[in-house]
Amino acid sequence: MNTSIVRRGAVAALAALAFATAPAATAWSVPGQAPAGAAAAEQRKTVHIQPLPTSPVAYRFGETLARLSGRKLEVTFFAAIIPHHRAAIEMARLERERGTDARIRTHADDIIANQRHQIGQFTRWLKKWYGLTPEQARQQAPQEARQEIAAMEREVRRMIAELRKVPAGERFDIEFVRRMIPHHNSGVIEFLEPQSRADHAQLKVAAASGINSQEMQIVDFRTWLSEQGR
Repeated sequence: MNTSIVRRGAVAALAALAFATAPAATAWSVPGQAPAGAAAAEQRKTVHIQPLPTSPVAYRFGETLARLSGRKLEVTFFAAIIPHHRAAIEMARLERERGTDARIRTHADDIIANQRHQIGQFTRWLKKWYGLTPEQARQQAPQEARQEIAAMEREVRRMIAELRKVPAGERFDIEFVRRMIPHHNSGVIEFLEPQSRADHAQLKVAAASGINSQEMQIVDFRTWLSEQGR
């Protein structure tokens, strides 16, 4: 089977999922503007709360990775995934500070532990295999990839800034989950090429583990969100 067709199919499937779950208008869509009391409770009985959409830039970056191989693939992947994981940890720490739902707070703990572990792992491999820091890896990535990484970072900074405006409590849990789902989707896209084509077997295994853990959380987050809209 043509592996490039399989990769394009995987990215296309994720894209279709993102468009299918683009956020509907909800009582929780704009930080600081949720209706209060009985009105909010009544709206939540009839509204299905949706996650934010996955960034189109993430899909473009996935296609960029698909055109790379060997050292360029691995170095460019490390340049993207390390700051991506740092942003996830920052959001998860906010959930630990402001969230109230035990199930979501446990997921936040898992995100902090798992992605901190991978940051350390990837940073060590980058130094051992290529003699680079994450910052140097970014400088060596192709220009198109550098632009896409920068665009994704700007988007996630805006997302975190919005999350910081949400007050503590149940509503924070909801807004955290709405943002973590597309963030995880972007991570899965970044992991696809290294999982199948990395030169180093250790990286293939780590990428497969990253896909598995994030997809499992996406499923649980979606289930939890659907329960909040009842």
